[in-house]
Amino acid sequence: METHTLTPKQIEDLHEFCYFRSVFYYDVQIELVDHLASSIEKLWETNPELPFEEAIYLVGEHFGGDRGFETIKREKEKSLRKKYWRLLLTFVGDYYKFPKIMITLMLTLTFYAALHFSKNDQWIIITLAALSFASSLFYRHYFFPRFIKIKTTKDYPFLLNKISLNGLLTMPAGFIGVIIAEIQQKFHFSTVASIAFSVIISFYLVLLYGDYFFISKKIREHFIEQFPQFIIT
Repeated sequence: METHTLTPKQIEDLHEFCYFRSVFYYDVQIELVDHLASSIEKLWETNPELPFEEAIYLVGEHFGGDRGFETIKREKEKSLRKKYWRLLLTFVGDYYKFPKIMITLMLTLTFYAALHFSKNDQWIIITLAALSFASSLFYRHYFFPRFIKIKTTKDYPFLLNKISLNGLLTMPAGFIGVIIAEIQQKFHFSTVASIAFSVIISFYLVLLYGDYFFISKKIREHFIEQFPQFIIT
């Protein structure tokens, strides 16, 4: 018996079906379309006369309808974020091993000295918050569009690009919010608090550096490997 397979037009219709189900990212669509196509072809093995439109409906319901597609979309983003968080933590771990740990120690000692000799630690915290915010602007509006963003043949939205642009860390906004709440209070850390804060901030800065300048490049590499057909050279 001849195998009934999907035509290129039907594959394109499956992409439109995914878009209709609010799956807008093309890389997520590609994965879903592959599963949908396999399921439809299995239906045709037992019922070769089944119309394509009815097969789409049956398979879509099998996936759980709108709620099922929303779950799949969230799980895909969650899975990608976990993947790159593992890479980021591996990157940061290298800065707590010799020889890179010397950089981390230098950062920690610099922050501790600044806090120890300052009469008002408020301004040091405000400066760090401002630098964190400035680094986010620099990445989003200069580094990403010039060195990370990939031009594609069609203007498809890709989940990989979204993660690369927004980064994995959400701490800068929360960090600045704390500073705004405390901005009118003059304070000075104790010795123990200064040490703890210096360790935390040095860790955060290594995370931030890795997120912007290591993970973004890794995502770019993975994008080029997975979707070379969409890249404008």
